[in-house]
Amino acid sequence: MTKSLDPKEIEASRRSASRTERRNQKRQQIQEDIVRNQSGNGVIIIPPQKKMETPDELPKLRVAAYCRVSTQEEQQVGSFDMQVLHFTKRIEGNPNWILVEIYQDEGISATTVEKRLGFQKMIADAVDGKIDLILTKSISRFGRNIVDILNNLRTLSALNPPVSVEFETDGITYTGDGKNNLLIALLSALAEMESQQKSEAIKAGIRWRMAAGIYKFSVQNTLGFYRDHFGRLVIEPTEARIVEYIYESCLEGASPSEIAAALTEQGIKSPMGKDCWLPDTVRSILRNEKYCGDALMQKTYTKDFRTHKSVKNTDLNMYFKENHHTAIIKKEDWIKVQEILAVRRDSKKVATLRRLTNRFIVSRVKDGLFQGYFILDSRWSAAERKEFLQIINETLNLKNERN
Repeated sequence: MTKSLDPKEIEASRRSASRTERRNQKRQQIQEDIVRNQSGNGVIIIPPQKKMETPDELPKLRVAAYCRVSTQEEQQVGSFDMQVLHFTKRIEGNPNWILVEIYQDEGISATTVEKRLGFQKMIADAVDGKIDLILTKSISRFGRNIVDILNNLRTLSALNPPVSVEFETDGITYTGDGKNNLLIALLSALAEMESQQKSEAIKAGIRWRMAAGIYKFSVQNTLGFYRDHFGRLVIEPTEARIVEYIYESCLEGASPSEIAAALTEQGIKSPMGKDCWLPDTVRSILRNEKYCGDALMQKTYTKDFRTHKSVKNTDLNMYFKENHHTAIIKKEDWIKVQEILAVRRDSKKVATLRRLTNRFIVSRVKDGLFQGYFILDSRWSAAERKEFLQIINETLNLKNERN
């Protein structure tokens, strides 16, 4: 029979052994195990077996590149073309790479990805498994919004297999293994800060030019005006005739709704080239001070540099310059129209409007090789063409006399 334990003896032995002694015993045991393992009785490390591939068996990487510039100025066009050429040569010159595509966004801001269609297509192709590696010039070319940059990189690294991104000038390759995460986050934050500083500098320059009265506001969708090759504001006679028709109709008692309906019925294109005129479009033309030669600047402003969305200005200074440019409408007529709009809503009474003479409805080419030329109606007679050219010459002579 097994001998019984003596609990009193055991407890006495436990109390006699101090905590320090037990710790020293444990340390001595560990040292003895280390010495024994170092003598060849320890763990054997077995490395994984790797298949030795010959160069012919190595799969070629499917490589894409992303190129972007934020403006369409001539110097940026050269930079953009050089980016495309550089990456095309680099990828095609590597025998282990296959060129997938050079994805491009020219003249597009990088603060958000909504308008960067080339970038969106690249990410979609990567998700579809068409790309192994993406090359781009720098993190600032990949994006200038830290959230978008990191989200897209995480999307690429989460793929199976993951898609790597090489930022050439930054000397970083993102593979999703966590090695460069902190550095990329810092550089992304710097790119966003640089974008914000550039936006603030541009806005400050614009406001300075507004205060000095030399700001060249856009007239891209302003009926009756265009800017010539020197940036000068010039009246477009044919469109100016439509503006005069709108103001004259209003002074004769027609509402914006009635004027819009009359222009639509006559087949006159809207400022945006639409077949149908809206009352709000007519109303905005009637309220636009530029038609009487004045200029009210900073009616809207960009509140958030990331979205580039313009909002109505209720917080910042506006800048007004009287007699800023040659007027289409007399000042007294413009003031009368403002009084009419201030006291009257669209009338329910249908007014009878005269038709706008069709022979004056022509289009002027505003850009491209034929900028400044008019597209004439083939149905015009020789007399009508002569009359039109006479109107153009009289307008240009009047403008030269005023200058």
